[in-house]
Amino acid sequence: MKNKRKCTNKYRTNNPEVDVNKPDSVVIDEPEEVGEPCTINNNNNNTQKKIKETKLNSQKRKKPDKATDAARVPKIHRQTEEKKLSEEENKSIEGHKPTQVETDCQNVPVKRLKPELSKEQTLKREKLRRMLQNKDPEKKNKPEEEQKDEPVVPEATEVKLDRSASLRSRMEERLDAARFRYINEVLYSTTSGEARRMFRQDPDAFWIYHRGYTSQVQRWPSNPVDAIITYIQQRPPSLVVADFGCGDCKIARSVKNKVHSFDLAATCELVTVCDMADVPLDDDSVDIAVFCLSLMGTNLAEFLSEANRVLKMRGILKIAEVASRFDNVRNFMSALAKLGFKLLSKDTENTHFYSFEFEKTEDASGNVGLQLKPCVYKKR
Repeated sequence: MKNKRKCTNKYRTNNPEVDVNKPDSVVIDEPEEVGEPCTINNNNNNTQKKIKETKLNSQKRKKPDKATDAARVPKIHRQTEEKKLSEEENKSIEGHKPTQVETDCQNVPVKRLKPELSKEQTLKREKLRRMLQNKDPEKKNKPEEEQKDEPVVPEATEVKLDRSASLRSRMEERLDAARFRYINEVLYSTTSGEARRMFRQDPDAFWIYHRGYTSQVQRWPSNPVDAIITYIQQRPPSLVVADFGCGDCKIARSVKNKVHSFDLAATCELVTVCDMADVPLDDDSVDIAVFCLSLMGTNLAEFLSEANRVLKMRGILKIAEVASRFDNVRNFMSALAKLGFKLLSKDTENTHFYSFEFEKTEDASGNVGLQLKPCVYKKR
């Protein structure tokens, strides 16, 4: 036992000062000498100690090679080090703070998402959703409780309602247009008395005709009644005017003169409903008589003879009609001459409307055969 205690550890260095000064140099014996037992002979021990000391001193003087050191490290130590590294990597992946590995180039920081960015995104999404839900300005002004109480109508039903309403309006427009064309043909192909009876039996027929007529006027390049209004405005306001077939009474509303408005049906309180072949006026009581697109019916010669009756001598007759109704303008002027009118001026250059100005020179003598082509609207 005494000899065993005196046995020295071959891994212990005899020079501790060298070990302190050089901590990086690790001296590891070859694996062949690890399992050698200590001998009992003192002489052999002394010789072995000297040999070992010489070997250790030579190894300390030499610079350690990293490649050789790594190769000399036993497999057991390497496995333990690899296990430690793998455990540290797993800890960093699970959410622990990553270990800062010092490299020769630079330290690589680990990026993290800020919680503020996710909050901003959620706020933006909520705002967009509210804006899409509250598109109507009326709903924005209402409180949230009232909006919740309102029934939610699906978009599909709204689209169906819009389509059905538009289809219904189109069908109504087509029906009104068809009735307007029919009434227009009746007015041109019958006498004024028959047309008046039709409007008495069916009051809606006049309003259908009136709406269709106003829609047609909007498509015209110019309205001839405007030219007649400017003519009356240039004359003295004391002159009395008779408007045969007044319609919406535009002349009576636009001039300062006294205007008698006559038509088969009344659109306002200014209209006197009567047959234009027999108006409630005295003889020689009117200064200006107007027929603006109203020479309708088969008895239009009776309208003109009635205008001659109510006009004063040297009174003015203004006529404006669609240009397509005139086959021969000279025949029309000669018929007016037989009814006691003298032509003062005419405008037949307009492509849409012809206008005439006559003066009463004498009373009408008998009946005159006067016809104009009917103005029939084409089906659209």
